[in-house]
Order: sequence, then C-alpha cells, then structure tokens
Amino acid sequence: MAVGAISPVFLTFLPGAARAWLPQEIVASSVVSKFDETRDVISDLSLISCTLNSAAYETSPLMLAPMQIALPLVGQRLWALGFRHQRIEDGTALVSLMVSLGLVTAVFPCGRGERMISPCCEVEMDVLGGMSGGPVLNSDGLLVGIVSSSFDGRPSYITLIWDAFQLNLKGTVPKLARHGKTSLLHARAMGLVKVKGQVSRNPWGDVKFVLSDAELRLLARSTPLSARDRKAWPEENELKAFVGKWGAHMEAIAGESTIAALEKLSSREMRKFLRSTNVPWRCLRGFASFSVLDFGGIQDLEIIRMEHTVDQISIELSYELAGFLWTIRIPQSKYQGSESIGGFVFLEMQDDIVVIEVMQKGYFKARIEFDQTTGQFSNFSILSVALERPRSQRMPSVICQELIAQLRG
Repeated sequence: MAVGAISPVFLTFLPGAARAWLPQEIVASSVVSKFDETRDVISDLSLISCTLNSAAYETSPLMLAPMQIALPLVGQRLWALGFRHQRIEDGTALVSLMVSLGLVTAVFPCGRGERMISPCCEVEMDVLGGMSGGPVLNSDGLLVGIVSSSFDGRPSYITLIWDAFQLNLKGTVPKLARHGKTSLLHARAMGLVKVKGQVSRNPWGDVKFVLSDAELRLLARSTPLSARDRKAWPEENELKAFVGKWGAHMEAIAGESTIAALEKLSSREMRKFLRSTNVPWRCLRGFASFSVLDFGGIQDLEIIRMEHTVDQISIELSYELAGFLWTIRIPQSKYQGSESIGGFVFLEMQDDIVVIEVMQKGYFKARIEFDQTTGQFSNFSILSVALERPRSQRMPSVICQELIAQLRG
C-alpha cells in the first residue's frame, strides 16, 4: 500500500508486525503528448526501488509477486486486489482489502488514447477508489497487470506489465546494488524475480517475448492498422519466406560490410572501440596500422522491420558478430605498454614492431536495401553498435552511439 502524493510510503506486513519502505528511485515509460509537445504523458505503470530500512530484511525479504508476460484473452477471468477507503473514525481513515474479479472484454496492445499509453486491457470488473495501482492476477495467481482506471461501475482498465521490462533503475538489494542500474530481467537472471514466459532483452534495451498462437491472433486483430503500418513489422509468413531465401546472403553481406566498416575507422574511433577491452589507452598511442578479421561469423541475424516501396524493400536488421580480431601494429620506439596486458589480448614482437591482437564481440543494428526486381542488396549501413565488456568489468555492454557516423562513412 502507498500513501502520500509526493513521497509515498510502502507498507508490508508480517505476522504481528509491519514495515515501511521508502522509495529510492521511481521510473516509468512516457511519451510526448499528442496535444501539447511541451508535456509528457507518463504511464500508470512504474518500477520502484525501495530503501532497506528494516532489520527484518535478512529473515523476511521483500519479494515481488511472480509475474507472467501475457496478453489476456477475451473471456479470460482476472482478479484485482487493492485497498479502498472505507470510512473515517475520529479523523482516521480506515481501509479494507478488496478483491474484485471479471472477464476480459477487449485488449489494446498499443495503449488506449492519450491517458493510457501502455498496453492495457478492458475488464468487466468493479474497482473502487483506492484500488488504483493494485495487482491484477490471472487464474494461476501470476501478476499480469495493475489497476489503472474505471468508469462508474464498469468496465475497468488494466495496464499490462509489458513496459516494466524496458525500464532500468538502481537496485537496493545487495546482489543488485553492485551492478548500478538494473532491470527485471537482470534480477530474474540472479534468481530475485520470478517471470513466466519466454522474454529476453537485447543490448539496446528492446524487449522481445513469445506469445501463444491465440495471443498473437488477438494481438493482430487488436492492433490498429495505422500502428502496424508505422512500425512496418513484417508478417510472419512473409518473414519466414524472405529469410529462407535470402538469409544466408544477408549474413554474408553483413559480415563483409561490418568488417569493412571497422577497418575504415579513424584512429580515434578505433581507440573508442577498444575502450571496452583490457587494452590500456596508452598502449595504443603511436600505432602505425591496424586491421580487422572476422573470427566468429554472423549469429542470430534478425529482421526488425521491412518497409516496402514499389520495387524496393528497406530492411532493418540486428545481428551478433561473434568474434572479430583486431591486429594493431606499433613501432617499438613508440610503444608505452608493458610486456603483458592480460585478458583476451595477445602481444608479440615482429622485428621492431609490437603487434597487439585483441578479440572482441559485438552486436549491430544495420539497414540494407533490397531490389525486388533484380534480387540485389545494396546501401548497407550500420545504425548502432553495442560492445560486450570483459567479465571483470561491471556492466555487460556499452552502447557506442558515437561511432555511428564513422561506421556509416
């Protein structure tokens, strides 16, 4: 339960005791208002980290409800829990636990109007004042959303938990605090959050989850045509056919073009790439030349969107370059490093040249054009890069947006 508009207090209850939790950080999704460009519309769904201001944490830790990434089907029964103001006695508001249930009547995967910007659903259910923000559970007792709003009587609107998996905040639980910003999926990987369903997050923060066939059909029927056109998501059958015919060719072009783009980097941008390795900056001063070799090939190529014109298809894709080997050559007279650098870095002498070899792994987003008449690909360009850090460093990857201009060149 939360009380107070500016600095809420969260209460959890133990047998014969209660604890208060103060929020440390609150994050939520937002979009620019369609009616006022100076105003942001914030989602009803927030992710909150709380201070550990209780000695009871070690024996009775605060636990999140088990969750499920799902699109509730029309006719599915959901349960909402919350507290409502009951009456006031001697200036004190008494509250009571409320449970309401109802059937899903509609879903809105792209949100519903200006006020509800997150994926939500409509339920024939009574919710009362004070229940907003309360958990909504499915028949398995798994959290699928929160209470957002209701008209007098019915229906009520439930914001799904989808957006929460795109948010990052600083965790206070000891296992999370040492990692800086964290996410629900990171917490799940550490055994601190239970989530049912296939859900993953790529290095750019995009969340991907797998829905059942029935959920996908409902998603397609409930997504406005304008939204589908704007996002340009390919149809599943079209996508499978295209990848089956042209996937291997795209992988070959992506591999060759990515290596060619890396080899065209300026010395300054090359050093930026190698920041995510164990090579000290001083070791790269005064280098004479460098080259890059594809050592692991393209993996997990995925088409993100396909935009059609008359004869052309503009394709946005992502992929992993499983390993690429840098070879940097530095005159011995200018080399300022030690004899051993460590990590996945190899050092040797060739006459009076110091040769440093560094293995890296990266994730790339790119765009390529496909001519449907000639069956030819062209105009390959890299849009974004994420590099994997060595395990000894704190964060799993670093986004190298500043390299985009150089790679495109």
